[in-house]
Amino acid sequence: MRKITFGIVLPTRGVLFSGADPRKDVIALSKMAEEYGYDGVWAGDSILAKPRLDSIVVLSAVAGATEKLKLGTSCFASFPLRHPILLAYQWATLDQLSSGRTILVVCQGTPTQHGPIYRNEYDAFGIPPKEKVARIEEGIEIMRKVWKEDNVSYEGKIFKFKNVTVQPKPVQRDCPIWIASNPRSTGELEGPPGNIEANFDRVGKYADGWMTTMVTPEEYKEDLQKVLFYAGKYGKDRSKFKASLYYNVNMNEDKGKASSESADFLEKYYREDPSGILDKWVAFGNRNDVIKKLESFVEAGVQDFNIRFVAWDQITQLKKFSTEVLPSFN
Repeated sequence: MRKITFGIVLPTRGVLFSGADPRKDVIALSKMAEEYGYDGVWAGDSILAKPRLDSIVVLSAVAGATEKLKLGTSCFASFPLRHPILLAYQWATLDQLSSGRTILVVCQGTPTQHGPIYRNEYDAFGIPPKEKVARIEEGIEIMRKVWKEDNVSYEGKIFKFKNVTVQPKPVQRDCPIWIASNPRSTGELEGPPGNIEANFDRVGKYADGWMTTMVTPEEYKEDLQKVLFYAGKYGKDRSKFKASLYYNVNMNEDKGKASSESADFLEKYYREDPSGILDKWVAFGNRNDVIKKLESFVEAGVQDFNIRFVAWDQITQLKKFSTEVLPSFN
């Protein structure tokens, strides 16, 4: 049987509206995840649109409290808003402090046409949303160059500079950068619906790995094959190209209560009614309910899950998942 790895998505936004102690639901949760043998912990990112604890600061704290866990973002939605030289400096520092355990997963974030809170974030930073894609592509190129070279010059559509040296360099010679993308979402790109193939191509060209969410097992299987095709197109080893599924879980013997709490959590998180996507996006109920859903994704090719507990008691959820579900996959 293929080894299936699991990571835990830290509730860095949830703690803001749950009233939980961040030390408990972030630091203690991370320590427990390491004790249970999880592969890593992941922190979401958004500055103004969906406020939360800053992901870089959070992962720095977790780096000091753990020894083995990979430290990643899921995903870094503010990447187009941050200057890549400053971010390269900050992320290299995190990689140094964690002894090379980082994975930077970038994304475009929610389209600004989705609502004023998303547009206001870009207006506040004085950045046109139409520049998102270029900022991601150029930002990835720049970070990789300044992490490996000194006296770097760059002439792009957005960023232009000469003779820049960033210190420190990451511990990892090839510090991984993934792209989180759901190419099936027609609203993923700013402006008119984006070209789906262009999204897959971008992941294959610029990323070391891919994270996706809100897909059926059948959709994941199809999308994974496309991502791997484009990775191969750009000369990457398909067998080493990483792919991960971000998925939600709520464990409760009472399936109705699990469903209700999941909906409550997601509605507060996204400020939208999640009822239309709940069954697609959440494994809720008892042990067998959760295992059945996760197994359907394993059959579709998922080898790495990033699990977010859409529940108010994060510690109890982690314990239940770790003792009742995790052993079935390892």
